Amino acid sequence: MTREDAGDSARPSVKALLIGDSADPHIKAVVEQLPARGTVVVDASTLPQILQRLGLGHSTLIDETGQPVDLAGSHPAARGWIRRLAPAGWDDGPRLGSHAAARLASRMTLLAALLRDASTNWLCNVDSLFAAENKIVQYRAARAAGIRVPETLVSAGTAELTAAFGERFVVKPLGPGSFTDDQGNNRIVHTQVVTANELAGADLLGAPFLAQQLLVAQAHLRVVTVRAQAWTAELDATGLPLDWREAASAHHSFAQSAGWPTVERQAVHLARALGTGFSCQDWIVDSDGPAFVDLNPGGQWLFLPDSLTRRVAERLAKWLRGN
Repeated sequence: MTREDAGDSARPSVKALLIGDSADPHIKAVVEQLPARGTVVVDASTLPQILQRLGLGHSTLIDETGQPVDLAGSHPAARGWIRRLAPAGWDDGPRLGSHAAARLASRMTLLAALLRDASTNWLCNVDSLFAAENKIVQYRAARAAGIRVPETLVSAGTAELTAAFGERFVVKPLGPGSFTDDQGNNRIVHTQVVTANELAGADLLGAPFLAQQLLVAQAHLRVVTVRAQAWTAELDATGLPLDWREAASAHHSFAQSAGWPTVERQAVHLARALGTGFSCQDWIVDSDGPAFVDLNPGGQWLFLPDSLTRRVAERLAKWLRGN
């Protein structure tokens, strides 16, 4: 689809609100397929430049052509997709309780008011997005839907974990999977296999981790869903670490697969149950078959094969255009 002339000031027929960094390749892949007139890209960092006004009845923001667009209460109604609320590292540095922290919190409060405007039709609203990011909430929803998940436990005691899972089990962050250390270096916390002895003396609830039964993967699946559609890419697990992200080559080794229709149906069902019109899901295939392990309502898909990534971006843009 060719983007509209940047100078066209006519009333836009498409009103698409994308929450994310305009430099994010995932945002770009979708925006490129939308008309410039009526397409708004904004996040917490750019809100002061993009938002003209936010009232109780409607909001006015600046679109990709530099023209104002009324989103709330308009016809046709705006459609919105939340990719990221702010760029990575945007809120790094301010001391808790400082003036700078208060400024950032006020910005996020204003953005939250925009995101909770009921007159915008969200692919996944912000409250469903926050709930769906919680792994325990994901596993409960999956189990309720009859989807296989690893046995999972949060506990302060290693004896209880060993009784549930045996001598070796998996631990993964319940909260953020990355952080910045005191030297300013970005650290990623990978899923790993541990024993009770290795955790002896650790405060398991200070920064709570999930413990899970160890599944020995034969293959990894990345399933991307957009409403009722799903696409699957498969990665051979031979020779890979437990967390395939630790192997640089794995990020470029997925192959699109049509061999998992049941997984795709279950993935769509799970996304619908969690209220996420878009999701990137990770599944493991072991000797007992597929098992669900993670869902990200704002996840990445551009590292997957081009034929798949193109179809995902097209489907997202099509929905934002009102189709």
